[in-house]
Amino acid sequence: MRLSVRFIKALLSSTVWWLGVAISLVLALLVARMVDSKTEAVFDYQVNNAQLAIQTRMRSYIDVLRGANALFYTSKDVSREQFHAYVSQLRLEQSFPGITNLNVAFHVTAAEKDGFEATVRADTSLNAAGYPDFHITPAGERPDYHVLTYLEPLHASPLSFGLDIASIDLVAKTLAVARDTGQLVSSGRLIQVAGANQHVGMAMRMPLYRLGMPARTIKERRAAYYGSVGAGFDISKLMLGAVDKNVLPHLRYRIYDIGLSDDHSKSGTRDPGRLMFDSETGDATRSPALSGPVFVKRVAMTVGPRVWEVEFTASKADMKDEFDTSLPHIVLVIGLFAAGLLFSIIYSLTSARRRAVELAKEMTKDLRASEASLAEAQHMAHLGSWLLDITTQTMTWSAETFHLFGLERYSALPDYSDYLRRIHEEDRQRVQSGLAKSLRSGEEFSTEHRIVRQDGTTRWVQTICRPSNNNGVIVLRGTIMDITERKQTVEALKRSRELLRELTAYQDRVKEDERRRIAREIHDELGQTLLALRIDVSMLEARTGKSHPRLNEKVRSALQYIDATVRTIRTIINNLRPAVLDLGLTAAIEWQVNEFRRRSGISCDLVLGEEEFAVDDARATTLFRILQESLTNVIRHAKATRVRIELTKEEEHLVMRIADDGIGIYPDARKNGNSFGLVGVEERVHGLNGKFVITSMPGKGTTLTIHIPLATAEKPQENATGAERARSNRRE
Repeated sequence: MRLSVRFIKALLSSTVWWLGVAISLVLALLVARMVDSKTEAVFDYQVNNAQLAIQTRMRSYIDVLRGANALFYTSKDVSREQFHAYVSQLRLEQSFPGITNLNVAFHVTAAEKDGFEATVRADTSLNAAGYPDFHITPAGERPDYHVLTYLEPLHASPLSFGLDIASIDLVAKTLAVARDTGQLVSSGRLIQVAGANQHVGMAMRMPLYRLGMPARTIKERRAAYYGSVGAGFDISKLMLGAVDKNVLPHLRYRIYDIGLSDDHSKSGTRDPGRLMFDSETGDATRSPALSGPVFVKRVAMTVGPRVWEVEFTASKADMKDEFDTSLPHIVLVIGLFAAGLLFSIIYSLTSARRRAVELAKEMTKDLRASEASLAEAQHMAHLGSWLLDITTQTMTWSAETFHLFGLERYSALPDYSDYLRRIHEEDRQRVQSGLAKSLRSGEEFSTEHRIVRQDGTTRWVQTICRPSNNNGVIVLRGTIMDITERKQTVEALKRSRELLRELTAYQDRVKEDERRRIAREIHDELGQTLLALRIDVSMLEARTGKSHPRLNEKVRSALQYIDATVRTIRTIINNLRPAVLDLGLTAAIEWQVNEFRRRSGISCDLVLGEEEFAVDDARATTLFRILQESLTNVIRHAKATRVRIELTKEEEHLVMRIADDGIGIYPDARKNGNSFGLVGVEERVHGLNGKFVITSMPGKGTTLTIHIPLATAEKPQENATGAERARSNRRE
């Protein structure tokens, strides 16, 4: 309690503390201004994106009206049916929900009125009954009429069918402007549409000129004019969705109609009568105001001949996230914390002498605890550490290092010669050379070697060391780890693998012998029996040819079955052990390549060395089975078009290479649990003390290379003699 009071009094009277408070306040104000600037920049960015989205939406909708206008320049007479088909393909409700209708108003003079009404009533292109009740509205005689004749969809605005839109003075003036200029026009006046589909809308129109007539001057345009194409827009549907509220959730915009593009007197207006749309309410009927400080930006855009002004607003509070709002306060808190921390450091430094003794005691206690923990960890891991001073040749050993050598801790430091003396004499020179090389090169040295313990037992250890600088003196730091159990496990695993390979080789030999025996039995017993049976049946077939035709037919059928059985037996014998193996390795490989070409249809090149390959039966059989397995894999997996097989002699090894141009093998494919074919090939090669190499890249084919050492000179000679005997027997 006394210390706390002293600390608080020192804090309140400290210049450092109050200076830190002042700096923290200034930084908090600066950060608050930066946050406001950033928020305003984000608002401007969102306004630009929203403006672009609104302009893009308006252009796409106006392009629909331009497309409808262009339809009438494709033919001199566009029928109601053609206009209906065109609008149907636009799918207004799905693609352009803001367009309520597309329409065509034809220009009709007073003299043409009766004939025009009769023509429309008789139009049965879409309605078999025509339109018998059609008449131009409102009633009355006028010099000219602009009659809504084509209206799609008609069911949405049935009251507008036949309406003379020029009966309204403002619309008549707008139509005259469109006729004389040839441009898109809009009255700019909001239209309150009643009925089931009640909405606030607007209309735009484009003039139509007769195809083939010039329209360069006002006079020519008036002569060629025969009507206009128009579109009705639902302002609410047109604008809703133009700006994605999920992306810009805090942005509100209101659209005002300023007037014609050359009239800027109304710029900046907030006249409710000119308000066309408010994104907050979805229409222009009501416009609640935002509360609190807001960002406001007004931008103008041209829509046809008129200018719209869009007022974008957003609440400053809504534009800021929680982090931006809290950032000035965070800076203030951090500044005050930093000031308090700085004062605490100064305060601690001034009182450091008083606490030095207590701190030293605590550090000594912690150091002893760390040493005890390290010693325990080293003992559990059987890992010792040591340090060699090059200048004095003395070493420092950890407790576990003494334990690994079977020693009690020395009262004096052990020296380097004592360390080397305890290394097994067969490994001593190698370890000593490695330590010296590490000192010279500065690189890490790692090796496994044996040590002789105090009781005379031998243990395997792993030593790792590297030089380092210890207060300007080059020392060698190292670790020594007992790996005797791991070494024994590795040796046991190695012996197990060797036994497994010997067992595999033995099984292969037994399997080949059994195949050879079964093939011989089938050939000698079943083959001879079938041959005798075929001779008897052939004689019976010859004797019954004329005397018993029906029996002769049955005999010939039996003879065919016997021949098929003989062929099947030959196939089984070849699958068990091809007889061609008795003719030597070269003949067997040539036979297998021909079989591969016949079965797969894949091009296969065989390249044989110039020397004669005289190998014992075990090697010949192994190479033949490897070739069989490899070609089977090519058919199943490689998707190759060409295979190349090379069999050559290199020094004292027989080398066989099998290369294809297929899809290759992916790096992880050999680790697949289903790749037993490659595993079997590899085990066969290792069983003969050979080497097996796979070279492959995805999409670039695969090459298998097998190196098998040749047998001694006596055995190949014996095998060659046996092969010659087999050839002689086969020729006989």
